[in-house]
Amino acid sequence: MNLNSIITKIILVFIISITLFIAVFIAYFYYEKSQINSDIKNKYANISKYIKDNKLDLQEVIEYTKELNLQAVENPQLLFEKPNIIDAGPGFEIIKDNDIFYLHLHTPFFRILLKDLSIYKQNYLGFWILSFVFIIFVFSFMWIIKALSPLKQLKEKIELFSNGNLNIDCKSDKKDEIAQVSNEFNNAAKKISLLLESRQLFLRTIMHELKTPIAKGRIVAELIDDEKQKNRITSIFEKLNYLVNDFAKIEELISGNYSINKYPSTVKNVVEKAIELMMLDKVEDKIQYENISKTKIEVDSTLISMAIKNLLDNALKYSSDKKVIIKEEDNKLLIISEGNKLEKPLEEYFKPFHNDTNSKNHGMGLGLYIVHSILQMHDLNLKYNFIDNKNIFTIHL
Repeated sequence: MNLNSIITKIILVFIISITLFIAVFIAYFYYEKSQINSDIKNKYANISKYIKDNKLDLQEVIEYTKELNLQAVENPQLLFEKPNIIDAGPGFEIIKDNDIFYLHLHTPFFRILLKDLSIYKQNYLGFWILSFVFIIFVFSFMWIIKALSPLKQLKEKIELFSNGNLNIDCKSDKKDEIAQVSNEFNNAAKKISLLLESRQLFLRTIMHELKTPIAKGRIVAELIDDEKQKNRITSIFEKLNYLVNDFAKIEELISGNYSINKYPSTVKNVVEKAIELMMLDKVEDKIQYENISKTKIEVDSTLISMAIKNLLDNALKYSSDKKVIIKEEDNKLLIISEGNKLEKPLEEYFKPFHNDTNSKNHGMGLGLYIVHSILQMHDLNLKYNFIDNKNIFTIHL
C-alpha cells in the first residue's frame, strides 16, 4: 500500500471515520438502553416511595400497582432462584427476564413480586438519522473515489509516454480539474510528438542527403592517379561516412528507437573499436594502453565502443597535455587524463545540452549524456574521481 497516494489517504480517512461512526452508533445504542432502565428505575422508585409514605398494606399495594399496569406474580420462586437484578433502590429491586421487567417490593411486613405489563420500546429516530447519515457518507466516499479514478488512468498514460509511446490519448470530456490536467497533458504530448517526428525527419533527411555526396566523393577519389592523395581523400570520405553513421546511431539512441543487441565480445575488442572510431593520426602519441585484457563481456559492442569513444574524446579535448591513459583494473575500465576538476557534479553532465555556450571549447553537451544513456541500457555505472590533478572516469564492468 502506497501511503503517499491520495486515494490511499482517502481510504484510510474513510476507515477511521467508519470506525468512529460505529463507535458512536454503539454508544448511542447503550445510551438509549440505559435511558430506558433509568426511566423504569424512576417509575419504580416513585411507586416504592408512594407505598412507603402511605403505609399501604399488601392488598392495597396490589390494587394500586394494578392501576399502573403491574401484576402480582403468583409463583415468584423461579425468578428468585437466579434473579437477574439490574438495579435497586430503597425498598425495591428491578429484575429483568426475557425483556420483561419485574418490580420486587420488600417492606418490614411483606414482600411481593410484580410483573410490569408495559412495553418499553427504544427510540429508533436517532438510529434512523445515524443510518441515513451513514448511507450519505458511504455514497460520498464512493463518489469521491470514482471522481479520482481518472488519476490512475492518467498515470498509466504518462508511464506509456515516458516509455516512448507517443501515440497516447488521454483527452477527457469532463469539467473537473483532473480532466483539465489530462487535456493539457494530452495537448503537450501531441506537440512533443510532432516536434520529435519533425526533428527525426529533419535529421534523417540531412543524413540521407550527406550519404550521396560522400559516396560520389569516394568514387571520384578512386580516379586520382596520385596514390598518396587518393588514399588521403578516400580516408577523409570514410571518416565522414563513419561520422554520419555514428550520428544516425546517436539520433536513434536519444529518440529511444535503438534496439540493443548484446552478444559476447572482449574488453580489448570494444576499446580498439572505440579508438578506431576516433580516427586519430598517430594514436600511440595520444592514447596509452594499460592491462587491456581479452575478458569476455556481453554487450552491444557498437554502443559500448561509442561510449568509450566519447569518454576518450572528452579526455583528449580537455586534458592539459593532450594525452589519455585507458586501462583495465579490477573489472573496471579507467580513462585517465590530466586537467582541471569538473566544475559541477558528474550527474549534471548527464543532462543533454548542458554545456555553457559562452565557452570557446564548448560542444553540444551530448557526450556524457550519450555515455550515460548507453551505460544505463547495459545496467552499467559511470563514476568520476579527481586524484593528483587527474580526472578519472570509471566504467564498472
